[in-house]
Amino acid sequence: MKLLLAVSLYVLVLLPVLPAYTQEIKVGFTAVITREDAESIYSFLDYISKKTGLALKPVFAKSYDEMDYFLSIGKVDIAYICGGPYVEGRERYGYKILAVPLNHEGKPYYYSLVITRKEKPYKSILDFKGKPYAFSDPKSNSGSLVPTYILLKKGLKADEFFRPVVYTYSHYESILAVYKGFVEGASVDSLVYEQAIRLDKRLEREIKVVEKYGPFPITPFVYRRGLDNLTVERIKDALLKMKEDEEGRRILNVLGISGFRTVRDEFYKPIEEMLDYVKRNVTSNK
Repeated sequence: MKLLLAVSLYVLVLLPVLPAYTQEIKVGFTAVITREDAESIYSFLDYISKKTGLALKPVFAKSYDEMDYFLSIGKVDIAYICGGPYVEGRERYGYKILAVPLNHEGKPYYYSLVITRKEKPYKSILDFKGKPYAFSDPKSNSGSLVPTYILLKKGLKADEFFRPVVYTYSHYESILAVYKGFVEGASVDSLVYEQAIRLDKRLEREIKVVEKYGPFPITPFVYRRGLDNLTVERIKDALLKMKEDEEGRRILNVLGISGFRTVRDEFYKPIEEMLDYVKRNVTSNK
């Protein structure tokens, strides 16, 4: 009887803690990852789950528009999105920055790369006039906004300059489109490109970087409006401390990053300015 009473009291003491350990947090991923990263994503989420006591589950979206919708209706709580969608979505949907990854140099920056096959003669994005060229998502900073902005500054419109612009909705698919010869060139995220050639040496042998634009503010993890502060702080703390233990460093290395840090909204001002410039000039040229 005493044992039964003791067990009952023990269970009662534990009950208030259970909701925190069974709460499911849905984490969204889009075109900024490669297909080969799927296993790494699960390892990453399992690690954060163990550190926080929360059950983090992945949700994969086909586009940034779809991810915006998922975040707006609460189908996704946290998402790894591009700087462009963040700048556009923070006012419309109330996104807030959770944390940002760090590159191999420990800095929160990345580049927009112009790539082609190694045997091709292209030396500049301007050499691709009249050629099929791949953009990733229409809202992608490195895969759409940057090349559009670069061409507009020279008085050129991307949808008229390239013939045609091909939207792949994935940086990795853009890389493959170049590799397989479906397009002559592409603009891609430097982090995804580095990860892709690390995982597949055929890509490294056959593809070259023509130009490199940046650095730009790196792709952030954001959280939806209404996500409770305790959950946000718990996950943020786990992300910031990942580089402090061996398992965390191993997972970070597999993901192709060196850690996480926090930034302010103003960090994305360069992307905001490019977006404003493109919107003004595309509208005025119609």
